[in-house]
Amino acid sequence: MHTWVHKMKQGKRRDVAQLARDRKKIGELYLRGWLQADIAQVLKLNQSTISRDLKALHREWLASALADFSKAKAQELAKIDDLEREYWRAWERSCEDAETVRKEGTTKVLDKIVKTAKGQAGDPRFLSGVQWCIERRCKILGIDAPEQHEHGEMTIKVVYDNSHSSS
Repeated sequence: MHTWVHKMKQGKRRDVAQLARDRKKIGELYLRGWLQADIAQVLKLNQSTISRDLKALHREWLASALADFSKAKAQELAKIDDLEREYWRAWERSCEDAETVRKEGTTKVLDKIVKTAKGQAGDPRFLSGVQWCIERRCKILGIDAPEQHEHGEMTIKVVYDNSHSSS
């Protein structure tokens, strides 16, 4: 079995567990505004080791942030998909015939029950909801076309840039 080790001050080496403990402490101190030289002195490591560990931590933090961003984006897209399905179901129901039931007779004797059906054209508010879902999904995915706004002699082009996302 081969254990990975990393050099420490005075030629000592850190095993993987020690490296993880050191990086955790380095990250904590760094985020509190400590200088690399001060961190090195407290942990009895070379400043160059602190620098390398910080580079590794920055890569980990960036990867984690991108993963978290992608996860959040996927969750929001799933919510929008669910909402759109519900809007479509409501739209379909709003297109069905509306039935009314009327009872005829006296309070003691019921002569007949009259059912009437009235066709409906559908409630456009549900289609507006579908449209909102589509627009929001396009915005999250960054597939909206650039917008152009003219202001006097100047044309402003608005481009949505999602290059910071991992997808």
